[in-house]
Amino acid sequence: MGSPVFDSLGYIGGMRRGYTTGSCAAAAAKGAAMMLFSREIVSSVSITLPGGQGITLPLEECSFSGATARCAVRKDSGDDPDGTDGMLIFARARRIENSGVRISGGPGIGRITRKGLPVQPGEWAINPGPRRMIETEVGSVMPPGQGVEITISAPEGEKRAKNTWNPRLGIEGGISILGTTGIVEPKSTAAYLSSIDLYISSAVAFDSSRPGAVFLVPGYVGEQCLRERFQVPGELVVRIGDHVGHALTSCVSAGAAEVFLYGHVGKWAKVAAGLFNTNCEFGDARLETLAACAGAEGATKEQIREILSLPLAEEAVLLLRKWNLSSVFSLVAERTHMRCSLLLGGTVPLGVGVLSLEGEVLGSFPAAGKEIRTWTELPSSE
Repeated sequence: MGSPVFDSLGYIGGMRRGYTTGSCAAAAAKGAAMMLFSREIVSSVSITLPGGQGITLPLEECSFSGATARCAVRKDSGDDPDGTDGMLIFARARRIENSGVRISGGPGIGRITRKGLPVQPGEWAINPGPRRMIETEVGSVMPPGQGVEITISAPEGEKRAKNTWNPRLGIEGGISILGTTGIVEPKSTAAYLSSIDLYISSAVAFDSSRPGAVFLVPGYVGEQCLRERFQVPGELVVRIGDHVGHALTSCVSAGAAEVFLYGHVGKWAKVAAGLFNTNCEFGDARLETLAACAGAEGATKEQIREILSLPLAEEAVLLLRKWNLSSVFSLVAERTHMRCSLLLGGTVPLGVGVLSLEGEVLGSFPAAGKEIRTWTELPSSE
């Protein structure tokens, strides 16, 4: 039996879902704000995740100190534990003169030192999604006209961060507060692969104006783009995590008529290099692929070397645009299309969309002009 929290989050492929550091921070922040204004201890709080699902999380180490209130939520990654599993994420609430919610970091929360991340250099490593969650949840319990400062901290953060990607990404001093959906999906087991198969079969069978079309996305960025820009029915969109190769062959087995892949440029740069499981354990050729494509599109030797020196694919996006080399993104899409078509033996028409972190379509293959605004017009080819 799972805890009440995980009963509300549900299971996927028989595996328990978890919740992100962003959900922990939002819940702790709401609890601290409730305690600050009520001056009473709170044992648990309910929050709404970005997808609209509600969950209830228990609070720990609740306390008052002068004009502040403080509490914590323990991170639980479900059946796919990561480097932050089990640690406490604290929030402290303090009244301020100005109305609204002000968010800052404390001990154990990292600082951004490089460009190319969703947060600007010098800022605390609290991503935009969790920031919005904190603002919404705290705002829902604040008296009108009041203001509060929320400080997020993680006593084990600096130590735990050494076992994450943060040092390589230029995030110093602690962990990041992350999570676009608020939920940790178990992604690395046979059960998860089985669930992908089920979702793909369901998508193929769905009665739509484009029979047999399936849209594969690694995660939230692709899903949001397809939903908001192209109005793709949710029944046709399948989250595949890192399992690109498995999902493609599953589409063939299920009888898909067309397959579209929409995801971040960093993901498809790996596939363009022939990596069909994009987990970092299996390799990482993002910057090498982008550098090669940039060279093919006319980049100078110095520009190629600069791309290779970067820590993140998203940082390369900024440079390629600055150098008027945005054609690189469509070349990445074309190479991804070629690799996927070879894997499937050209049996299924494919379409590839390369996205930024914000969900902007940077490039596509076959080319999908900016005038296309609906999913029924997106092109595919073998």
